[in-house]
Amino acid sequence: MALYVSRSLVSLCLLGAVAFAEPALAQKKGGTAVIGQEAGPPTLDMHFTTNIAARNVVMQMYEQLITRDESNAPMLELAESLTEAADGLTYTFKVRKGIKFHNGKALTSADVLASWQRFQRIGTLRNDLEPVAEMSAPDADTFVIKLKRKVPMFLEQISSFANPIVIYPAEQKDREGGKADPIGTGPYQHVEWMADSHVKLKRYDGYTPDTRHKGTSGFGGFKVAWLDELDFRYVKEGVARVAGLETGQLHMVEDVPTKSAKRLKDNKAIVLHPVQRWWIQMAFVNHANPPFDKLEVRRAMQIGLDMEEIMEIAADGAYDLQPGYQYPGTPYFNEAGKQFYNVRDRKKAQEMLKASGYKGEEIVLMTLPAYQGIYDGSVVVGEQLKDIGFKVRLDPVDLPTMGARHPKPDSGWHLSFNGLGTGPAVGPLAAITFMNGPTKWTHAPDPTFDALYAEILQGETLEARKASFAKAQERIYDQVMMLKFGDLTKVMGARANLKGFTPYRIPRLWNVWLE
Repeated sequence: MALYVSRSLVSLCLLGAVAFAEPALAQKKGGTAVIGQEAGPPTLDMHFTTNIAARNVVMQMYEQLITRDESNAPMLELAESLTEAADGLTYTFKVRKGIKFHNGKALTSADVLASWQRFQRIGTLRNDLEPVAEMSAPDADTFVIKLKRKVPMFLEQISSFANPIVIYPAEQKDREGGKADPIGTGPYQHVEWMADSHVKLKRYDGYTPDTRHKGTSGFGGFKVAWLDELDFRYVKEGVARVAGLETGQLHMVEDVPTKSAKRLKDNKAIVLHPVQRWWIQMAFVNHANPPFDKLEVRRAMQIGLDMEEIMEIAADGAYDLQPGYQYPGTPYFNEAGKQFYNVRDRKKAQEMLKASGYKGEEIVLMTLPAYQGIYDGSVVVGEQLKDIGFKVRLDPVDLPTMGARHPKPDSGWHLSFNGLGTGPAVGPLAAITFMNGPTKWTHAPDPTFDALYAEILQGETLEARKASFAKAQERIYDQVMMLKFGDLTKVMGARANLKGFTPYRIPRLWNVWLE
C-alpha cells in the first residue's frame, strides 16, 4: 500500500498524498451541466450494484468512510482518523464532525455502523467483509471493526469503489437491495430518477467540504458543488452523443467513438480526454449450465476465439491485447495463463469440441445493447463460436435484467458479456472478486481458487501477494472462469466551457463550473 496506518496508539489520518490543488481560476456558482452517458443506472443503491452507469451518478451523492486517492491508495473521507492495533485485528475510526445528510440529519457512528451492517447483509461484494468478527459504535464519534484474523489488504478491500460501502442514514439499515432511499452526505443530492430517461441532482447547500485538502484526489478531497444541477441523460447511440456535444446540448459525454474523436480533435469548443485501458472487455462463464459444466467444452471455446477480431469490432480499433487481469505498469501485472489467451486455433477447437461429447446444446450469450461495444463484441463472439461448432443464441437484455440473472445459475445464460472497469483500476482483489466465495458468478465450487484469493488477502508482503495473484489469474485461465477479450481505450469528451473537469473512473462533477 502506498499509505501506511499506525500500528500503535497514535492515530494517523490518511490524507491522500496525491491531492491536487485546483487552479486559481474564477469559479462561479450556477447553471446545469448535462451529461450524456451510454446507459442508465439499474439502481441508485450503490450497496447493491457494481454497475458503472450507477457509479457515474451515485458517487456525486454519497461518500465512504474510507475511499481511494488519485494514486488508488486508501484515503480517509468521512473518517477523521484511523488507528490500527498492533496485532492488525482492530481498526478504530473517528467520524468527522459537522457532516449532515441530505435530509438534515447529523452523521454519527451509528449511521456508519448501520450502513456497514446493511452492506454485510445485501452488498454485491459483501464477501469483502467476511473477515469481520464484530463491528460497534461505542460512542457517537467512534466506529470499531474487529477482524477474525489479520488481513494485510483489509484497507484496500474496504476502500474500493467497485461496490463502495457508502454511508446511509441508520434508518435505511433494514432496506432490501435496491430499496434504499437516495440520501447521502455528498455535494449533490437526488431530485429525480426516470429509469429510462435521466437522473437529476442538485447542489446540496448543507454540504461540509473536507478542509484537510486543497482539491480533488480520487473520490475524496476538498469538494465544492459550483453547479446548480446535474442532469444525467441516457444517450445510447454514439452519433447522438457526439451531436449533443457539438451543439452544446451536452456538456460532457462518457464515450466518444474513435472515428468521431479523430474528427473532433481540432474543434476548440471541445476537449477530448483519452483514458487508456478503461476496462477489460470480457465475459463471465457459467459452469453450472451444461455443457459448460465440462472443462473440455469450455477449453474448446477458449482456444478457438480470435481476440483481435473481436476487439477490432467491439472497440473500433481503440484497444490493447495482453493476458493480464491487471494493466502493464501496475504492481500486480503478470502474464500468467497467457498460453490460453488469444490462441486462435479454430481447427484444434473444432476437434476438441467434437471429442468432448458436445451434443449441440444451445449456448446463450447474455449481452448488453445499452453498451454498443459490449454488444458488438458479443455478436462477433457468437459468429466465431458457430464456426467452432456451437449452436448459439444471442440474448440481449437491459442492465436490471442482467443484474437479476447473474446470481442465478439456472437463469438460462452461458456467457454474460460485460466490461471489468474498476477491477483493474483499483487493484487485484476487485478484478477477480466475482470468482470468489459464495457469490461467484461461475456458479461452481472451486476451493483451489478460494484458497488463492485468501492467500492474496493474507500475504504479509507485496511480493507474496503478487505471487498469489499470479496463481489466481492462472487458475482463471486454466478453468475458463472468464473470457478476456482485450483492454478498451475510452475517450471522454467535454465542452471547453466546462471548467475544472479532469477525467477519472467516473466523471467527478464537484469543483467543476460553467464559464
